[in-house]
Amino acid sequence: MRRALVLGAEHEMGALLCKSLDRFNWQITATIADPCLPISFSANMTLAELTKHDHDLLEALVAETDTVFLHLPDPIEGRRVFFSLDEILKQVIRFRRNLVITTNVYDTKQPLFNSLAFWHKKTPIDYVLPKKISAQLDMAANAGANIMVLCYGHNLNFSQHHSYLGLLVKETNHKLILQSPSAYGVNHYWTYLPDLAENLIQQLSMETEARFSTPLSVNYYPGHQASIKDIARGLALSTGKPVTVTPLHWTLMEAISLFSPLFRRFINMRSLWQRGGKLPIRPTQWQLPMLQHTPLELALQKSWRKHTPS
Repeated sequence: MRRALVLGAEHEMGALLCKSLDRFNWQITATIADPCLPISFSANMTLAELTKHDHDLLEALVAETDTVFLHLPDPIEGRRVFFSLDEILKQVIRFRRNLVITTNVYDTKQPLFNSLAFWHKKTPIDYVLPKKISAQLDMAANAGANIMVLCYGHNLNFSQHHSYLGLLVKETNHKLILQSPSAYGVNHYWTYLPDLAENLIQQLSMETEARFSTPLSVNYYPGHQASIKDIARGLALSTGKPVTVTPLHWTLMEAISLFSPLFRRFINMRSLWQRGGKLPIRPTQWQLPMLQHTPLELALQKSWRKHTPS
């Protein structure tokens, strides 16, 4: 039986990974920082409370596992990983373990001349991991770690602390108001996280070797390529309410960001919102017909049901 260590199992991505790992019959050690938060148990799961002071426990847990799962959260969430990536990589290297990273943390800074008024070519921005993270992963792979990175787009949910939709979608008694930070027809990559977790674990479970085939692989999960127009249509079908789209004024956002770390993180993604994103390589392994792919309208409906009190 394959053994998995899931760091941060009380958060959305960690919980979804645990659910999928259990379905594919992995033995799971799930770490949590707050035992008061709700978490789903299974017969194959062992819980471990892990705080930022438990370096010895982290070392022991990595030593006892095959594959470590780490989620680097949305930029809008802020820092929620207790141990630094360096510390986790150190343990993965020491015991020569597999490390799986899911993330949508990207370097979206563009050359200055690209954003000047006279520069009319507004091409989509490539999804690129920050240089610091890429350098860390390269060094770790060269030192003996086996690392798979799965990058994805904006998260399709409505929680204030977990996604952009929690900021952009407002509800009244009679309609929804979708505040658009980008042009109406600009495409972005949106991800329904249950699909991502299921497809990731399915692929890993089909591997015949315990170790990855290459020391470092960076993959890009396509999810849903959709514009604000598509999101508005999906919300209307999902909720049964009309959706009004209004522009989100970046000058106002910048003013608010002076007093709000949450909005400052949002501002850092401005170029990506205004120009859209582009996958830098063709993600062939994530375009197979066998992949689970929830339609956009249904994914929004499921997310909305979780958001709306029953």
